[in-house]
Amino acid sequence: MGHKHSKTADSCAQGDTAFKLFEYQCTTCRSKRPIQYFYKNGKFLPQTPRVVCGECNTSVAVEPFKTVEYGCPSCKRWQKARLPARPIPLNMYNVSVVSCNCGFKGEVNVGRLMDVACCQCWQHRRELCDVWLEDRDELRHYCGNCKDERRCIAQVPKKKGTEPAEDLEYACDACKEVRPVHAEELLRNEGLACCTACNWVGYPEVHP
Repeated sequence: MGHKHSKTADSCAQGDTAFKLFEYQCTTCRSKRPIQYFYKNGKFLPQTPRVVCGECNTSVAVEPFKTVEYGCPSCKRWQKARLPARPIPLNMYNVSVVSCNCGFKGEVNVGRLMDVACCQCWQHRRELCDVWLEDRDELRHYCGNCKDERRCIAQVPKKKGTEPAEDLEYACDACKEVRPVHAEELLRNEGLACCTACNWVGYPEVHP
């Protein structure tokens, strides 16, 4: 699934406490909210989180979960599953026993279905990535077009009808201004960008 660089607390020193992002559903207003779930030495810590819901401002004890995706080997469709937060090693979240609506029940690889774009040729494809990969994380991934491992950017697939935000930026080679740019624009133009400040056109070095 590639080597990743996550924006969550992945780069902590050995023995430090860090966190991964889970979700919870408020028992009062039923809204879904993100929550930090803490781990140390590659294993989640026992914890019973209590939060003040950011939607209804109610103090509630919550049961965090991680929403993952998997390809059903029977119906060949992408499906979603919820994995409860438990004090287990992080790598145990890479597989799970699931029950699909088609009747299949068994152990499968799980992760996050992401649009992965190569930062060299801007070819992209939808792939099942590591379960802990977050939106706009960087990873080293094999690019079938470049025939080599490249720096890539993973994005949560956009819902149809939504207007994409300018989610990347680059320093213009001509005027040196830092400019925002849509990942979709770079993909459409095969990696070319046009600086709106000085009209420079070229292949920029982009960053999330």
